[in-house]
Amino acid sequence: MASLKKSHGIFFTPHPIVKYMVELTIEKVKLWNINSLSVLEPACGGAQFLKSISEDSFLKNLQVTFTGVEINKELFIDFFIEKNFEIIYTDFLLWETHKRFDIIIGNPPYGIPSMSAHYPIKIHNDIKSLYKKIFSTWYGKYNVYGAFIEKSINLLKENGILTFIVPASFLFLDEFARLRKFLSSEGRTVIIYMGEEVFKPAASVATVILLFQKGKSLAGHITLSEFTGFTKMPKTHLNSTTWTGEIVTFTSNFTKFLSAECPILLHDMFDIKISPRTTEIKNNPIIQQCQNAPTHYHIPLLNGKNLKVNQIIYSPLTGYWIHKNDLGRFRGYFPGPHIVVALGFRGDRQLASAFDKKNYPWMGDVYHLLKKPDRLFNATSLTEQELVDWLNSSVVRSFIIDTFKEVTYHLSITQLERIPVPPSKESLKKLLKISA
Repeated sequence: MASLKKSHGIFFTPHPIVKYMVELTIEKVKLWNINSLSVLEPACGGAQFLKSISEDSFLKNLQVTFTGVEINKELFIDFFIEKNFEIIYTDFLLWETHKRFDIIIGNPPYGIPSMSAHYPIKIHNDIKSLYKKIFSTWYGKYNVYGAFIEKSINLLKENGILTFIVPASFLFLDEFARLRKFLSSEGRTVIIYMGEEVFKPAASVATVILLFQKGKSLAGHITLSEFTGFTKMPKTHLNSTTWTGEIVTFTSNFTKFLSAECPILLHDMFDIKISPRTTEIKNNPIIQQCQNAPTHYHIPLLNGKNLKVNQIIYSPLTGYWIHKNDLGRFRGYFPGPHIVVALGFRGDRQLASAFDKKNYPWMGDVYHLLKKPDRLFNATSLTEQELVDWLNSSVVRSFIIDTFKEVTYHLSITQLERIPVPPSKESLKKLLKISA
């Protein structure tokens, strides 16, 4: 059973969370003038949500139909099913139905679908190709829960409610830009951040409850809040009626203070690029792989292992080499000394950046900060080394923690671009004293 759960990205929801999600949903339904209700649980497994919502006293005087869709028969736990319950065994993402539902609630599977050993959800390429054709939000290394959200919203009636618990990664990762745009155009989005404790010890994943109401008149409405307890009101971070799918970030008194002190963002000063990935390097005819330098004219490619906090180790750690005369032909070689930043954190949300004064070639998960040809960089009056010190500081670390929480184990370019930069040397000195 454990291997089956892993291969399908399944994490069963703790009962208090199920109950909380049902209560949030029913509070919305109580505002409706209805005598019947249709409820759907996709990827229902043991039908946790159907069972819980069917026991709510508010539904006793309504005609309610309950539908569950599950791809794995061995996951469904038999229980007493009345005539108003229907369990359909099929792939929800390929399920074709003319029915539309008032409530869709559940915990969809999480993971990138692939037959590769690196990814947990095993989906054959022909099925994955079908998913790509069907879902307009599919982009890049798409996590399957995004497709569940899109499909479910399309199956809602007008004013219908979707209540899912999903990873928080869709708030700001680039792969979910289309999904955020879709959500913003289809209705009201309410997000309650639950943190990374919900599924421990089975999984450490930062999650949110997505409470979505379908309706074009509600488009652009978004609320982001943070769970503070089952009996307390969530802490509000964002409330807007003009959301068009931008990344969704958290706020604190500290982030508001820092944004006021630092009106310039990293994006204003730099174009941020990423090094070529290992697959591209392996297939590049001008790259040689060997333990030692083929000639005195070859230099090693560096990667994240060579990059420490304020330090670059110019040693051959990757085993890949390039002739100096071929540097101009190497895609991803950025001429001129510049700042490099590791994609992954070092410790608890600690950035690792350094100034590459030797201008070596890089590969893998390393960002390159390339000066924009305008006045903004000069407007800060900071040197590259001072910017490195700023990026590596505990002030920036605190900003990352408050803005992005524990959601990702690395920063995307979109996230990195949003880091504020002190406008002057005096401002830098003042801000760095916060962490002294």
